[in-house]
Amino acid sequence: MKELSQVLLVDDEPMILESLSNLLEFDYKVHSATDGYIALELLKKHPIKVIMSDQRMPKMFGHELLREAKKISPNTIRVLLTGYSDLESIMQSVNAGEIFRYINKPWNPDNIMNVFKLGVQLHDKLVGLTAQHKAMQAAAPAAVSVAPSPQRNIHIEVEEKNGNVLFVGYKSAEVTEFVRQLERRYEVTSVASIDEAFKEVAKRPVSVIVSDVRFDEIDGVEFLNTIKTEYPHVVTVILTEVMDASLAIRSINELNVFKYLVKPVQKQEFEQVINDATTKSSAYKNAPQTNLHLSSQQLSPSSRAAEDSALRLKLRAAQAALLKGKS
Repeated sequence: MKELSQVLLVDDEPMILESLSNLLEFDYKVHSATDGYIALELLKKHPIKVIMSDQRMPKMFGHELLREAKKISPNTIRVLLTGYSDLESIMQSVNAGEIFRYINKPWNPDNIMNVFKLGVQLHDKLVGLTAQHKAMQAAAPAAVSVAPSPQRNIHIEVEEKNGNVLFVGYKSAEVTEFVRQLERRYEVTSVASIDEAFKEVAKRPVSVIVSDVRFDEIDGVEFLNTIKTEYPHVVTVILTEVMDASLAIRSINELNVFKYLVKPVQKQEFEQVINDATTKSSAYKNAPQTNLHLSSQQLSPSSRAAEDSALRLKLRAAQAALLKGKS
């Protein structure tokens, strides 16, 4: 008999734990905990593939637990059970970057089953990648140290750009300071419309998109998902005046958005976000298997943007126009 994958449920209400356990117990070996500290101890003892935690618990908030869970078991897929009323907590958890999916209360049983199935598949893929990487390191020959030649004493300092950053949906005055702040280290472009954004991503390799989510007659999350589906290495940062729980949840579930920032943002904080985002983009290029958004699309094709969506067709038109111009 095939050994069941192990999962962990965390909630301070025993009746909820019992209900969720009953839902999952036929497909998984279910562990449960009534607070975050018990959950972390269980995580140390068992090979947990998916952990799902309630957000509002007395001893430790759910997003705090999941942040600590990543340190103990990096490949464990982390899911947060929450309600739209937990706006501040939702914003904190988005920007902690530790959550794979949000599940809203009251939950849909089919949705929970689908998330756990996908989570286990992603965990197994990450574990396989980690094992493969370790095997390659063990098999690689030791690096040979070569002493520098005494004649090579000329030092040439070249300042290289660390990635391409694209701002979308802002007036020039809104992003002038950000552009000035970043352009020493990055190639920075700002466009006002989605059509211009599609032309830019078709024309050059964009590492990070900083975008608003408010566009006339266009769904901002759908727009960003269209780009990420076509260019999986692009890391998305939402910068907006809109503090909206439903948008924040969608940005995680549909985009695995890197950060959701609400204006105003401190310059130093913003520069650190861009630095981390470009690093993440490089990692995705070098090891696409670590990109959970890409892997989830491959494992669950229904999560991909529709091939014939209006936004996808606009992006394809921009790509075609660029190729025609080069021919």
